[in-house]
Parts: sequence; structure tokens; C-alpha cells
Amino acid sequence: MSHSVNSYLKRRLLRIQVGFLLAEGPGTARTIPLHIPQRVKVASDLYLESLAGRLLLTRTKEGILAQGSLQVEYRRECDRCLERFVHIFDVPVAELFASPPDADKSAFSVDGNGDMDFAPLLREEVLIEAGHRAICRENCRGLRAEDGINLNHQPQAASPPHPKTNTPIDPRLAVLQQLLKKED
Repeated sequence: MSHSVNSYLKRRLLRIQVGFLLAEGPGTARTIPLHIPQRVKVASDLYLESLAGRLLLTRTKEGILAQGSLQVEYRRECDRCLERFVHIFDVPVAELFASPPDADKSAFSVDGNGDMDFAPLLREEVLIEAGHRAICRENCRGLRAEDGINLNHQPQAASPPHPKTNTPIDPRLAVLQQLLKKED
């Protein structure tokens, strides 16, 4: 499915109604599927290309315990070549949403309408993962140090062979070869 980078779904999709669980006793649990196959705005500084997974919501004395794993697609820059790509990774979830709100028990809470806003937790987890190094593909060649040209768009040049052994010279050592030639 093709969609514009400027089109997205609103973050209200990340609000989960849990009033029915709050009405039940502790220990009651429900599995909630999350499947958002389109770009969604999580926060003013974070958009996800898609989100999928399941959350196990369990009623506790303190509120709702959300557990599960979500697969996230997040557009970011490659740390080697600086091109944009979609980074796919799993976000583990294990967090208490306090009810009633209580900052001593949890930074997250269920509001008075029985809604659990999942966006702030998701934002935190994605930004933590985004702080880790990521590359667009395993064989990303990065940028050329001399001029910043993306080596992924250049044909791979063969290393010149060593004059005596006829084996390729490591390009990082080519400068040393030039120095040795000057001594001869």
C-alpha cells in the first residue's frame, strides 16, 4: 500500500479502553491485538510506519498490567550511509498503568474514562531503541571518507594487486604501498 509521508493515522488509535477490566476483579486478563498497518503519529516527534502485536492486559490491585511484544516499523537514518530506511524491531512491553493515577506506583495511568493511553510508553520504548546503532542493510558500505559519496551507489572498485605477489591490497593500506614505492 502506498501512502504519502505526510498522511498518517491519529494517535487516538493508541488509546485502549480498559474500563471493562477495571470493573472485574484482580487477575482478570484479556489479550488485545494491535494491528496498525499504516503510518501512525505517536507523538509530535515520532511517527511509526506500522505497529503490530498483542498485549496481555491483566487487572491488578494497582491498575492494569500491560505485557507483550510489538513489532514496530520506524523510519530513520542509516548510521553508515545516512540514507533513510525503515528499521523493523520488537518492542517488549511490561508496564503497570495505575488506576487511580498514582505517580508513586507508575508513570502511566488509566484515565477517568477507563482509557489507557499507550502512546507515551510506546514513544519512550521506540526512542530508547532508536538510540542504538542501526544500518540499512548488512552490506552497507557507508560514505567515502574523502568526499562523503555514498559507496552503495558506486560500483565496487577492485583493489590493485600487490606488484610481487599479485594479491589484492587492502585499500586501507594502499597509502603505505605508495610510500614503499617512493623508497625503491
